[in-house]
Amino acid sequence: MFGLPTRRESGDGPRPLFPDARVRSGLCLMAGLCGAGTGLPEAAQSQPVTQAQTQTQAQTQGQPLTSSLTLSGLLGAGVLYTRDSEGGGKLQQTGTHAAPSIALSGRESLGGGLSAIFRWSQYVFTDTGTMAPLESYVGLTSATWGSFTMGAMYDLLADAVPFTSERFTSLLATHPGNLDRTVGTALNNTLKYKSPVRGGWQFGAMYGAAERDSATHTGRVVGAQLGYTDGPLQAVAIWESVKGVPYAPGLRLGVPRLYGQDFSQAPATAISQDQETGTAGLAYTRDGWRWMGNYSHTRLSALGRRERAQTLDLGFYKYVTPALRVGGGYAFTRLASYRWSQAHAHADYALSRRTSLYVLGVVQQAGEGQKAVMRNQAPASGRRQLALEVGVTHAF
Repeated sequence: MFGLPTRRESGDGPRPLFPDARVRSGLCLMAGLCGAGTGLPEAAQSQPVTQAQTQTQAQTQGQPLTSSLTLSGLLGAGVLYTRDSEGGGKLQQTGTHAAPSIALSGRESLGGGLSAIFRWSQYVFTDTGTMAPLESYVGLTSATWGSFTMGAMYDLLADAVPFTSERFTSLLATHPGNLDRTVGTALNNTLKYKSPVRGGWQFGAMYGAAERDSATHTGRVVGAQLGYTDGPLQAVAIWESVKGVPYAPGLRLGVPRLYGQDFSQAPATAISQDQETGTAGLAYTRDGWRWMGNYSHTRLSALGRRERAQTLDLGFYKYVTPALRVGGGYAFTRLASYRWSQAHAHADYALSRRTSLYVLGVVQQAGEGQKAVMRNQAPASGRRQLALEVGVTHAF
């Protein structure tokens, strides 16, 4: 979901564009996003329905221990039509509105307000039935001290997901190349801490040591996040540095040159890239409306050269009825001398608390000398690319 993830780094999808989408019980997890909703109409939102819960007879400090195991997920499928400015068009079976995934999460009370938690999740390719790894972590959580987790997890930049309009429409609307990683990207071998919420404020930190064999990064990972919620108002600021990220600029960005190297003849050429991103988001939700905005600035280093990318994302959605939601957004990105403009719109209709129909559209316009390329799509033959999709999602 989000030519779909083939290695861990592409697991940035399961949530992914909508990291908190319908696999709610743990994707707040991924970055503490539960409070932001699922990206689906209210009438289609529900709690996981497959849950085994046991109460032990053992006593710790005079209190019974409680453990729970929850199976949850979301499956989606649709028909996608893409067309570029040179007239080429194609149909394909896919599902880009929400990230199909399945998750197993658990919690055990250890007494004194302390609990052990774990989560295992997989990205599901609905059209083939195959899966790709997303999250796999274990840790401790406390209402007093916060949570500490270890393993493969979404990075802190996933906390920006509720402030980007792409989340509510399609993974195809991901900012060009996902350079700012605000779509939600899983990283291997990391440590994450999230503080409890105090007066509306929450702090987060993440660290990952350099590891030569890691598929998501070979260098150090370090980041910090500060979030604030006051009724309908939400805000977040995040800084993160990830070194040694495998990246193919020609294929993912559709640009002929970057870092002084020509990618026009071999766009699939991969390089090792360092990314340092700062982002800030603001959202306001009231009377069925949600307005959101996010700005990101990313410093990129590779092949002895440096570039920088900036993206401004503005969007909204509106619940016309409890079952019908419509929305859209616009994002402008610039990298070196390159430019992208991207607009998108969607409508969701909930048939039940778990099943929804959707229709969406995304259009990308690239600058002179570039080729438009939406996420998981081949570069267009020209500067413009259009995508239209209809489909269905089911949460469990």
